[in-house]
Amino acid sequence: MIYGVFLPINFLNNCLKGLVKMRAGRRLAKVDEQLEAVELINSAKSIYNLSYRELSQILEIPESLLCRYANGDLLPSLDTVNIIKERLKSMLDLTEVLRRNVIVKDGFIDLNNVLFNPYILKLYQRRIKEMFSNLPINKVLTAATDGIPLSVMASYALNARLAIAKQYKDIASEDFYEVSYIVDSPPRRVSLYLPRHLLERNDEVLIVDDIVRTGRTLNALIELITLRELG
Repeated sequence: MIYGVFLPINFLNNCLKGLVKMRAGRRLAKVDEQLEAVELINSAKSIYNLSYRELSQILEIPESLLCRYANGDLLPSLDTVNIIKERLKSMLDLTEVLRRNVIVKDGFIDLNNVLFNPYILKLYQRRIKEMFSNLPINKVLTAATDGIPLSVMASYALNARLAIAKQYKDIASEDFYEVSYIVDSPPRRVSLYLPRHLLERNDEVLIVDDIVRTGRTLNALIELITLRELG
């Protein structure tokens, strides 16, 4: 007597689809790692103003290959990806990069080298994702204007919506949350306005600002969130 096991066609089709998805997912993960390594090469080259020859000496990878990687003509192997990540890790540590690029002079802090360099902003975006991606944040709140570049990168990293409080009322909105506080330079009272539809009761909010001096702007943003809770 011959026994046989026959599987439904739908079951076989679902299994095949699952295998295809698994393989596609693995391929995408591999490409993501390769593209990340390419981004690290371009970041190091831009931030430290390195030539391909200088970068080649750091990574111990032929200059011609680095050029092809950086231009997108060729993707590095996974072994090469690991070498690139390991050897650029300390150079592209965000704390080290900020130490080299933030200028402090006569009590003033100049962030222009950070805010106007897309490669440094990408490092910041990666740090935000590492620190906060396990939290259910769906809204990033900042105050115009200096906090906007950082908050945009944070919202992108967390796939969250962006809410910007301004010192004037947008003409397109009619209903606002409003808080006032004192600033020192020059001494005056300023107000922050945020359209109510940008901040809802159940939002999980990350506050982003460029520099904390007195903490007054930060406290004003926290107060906006409190007003949201009060309705």
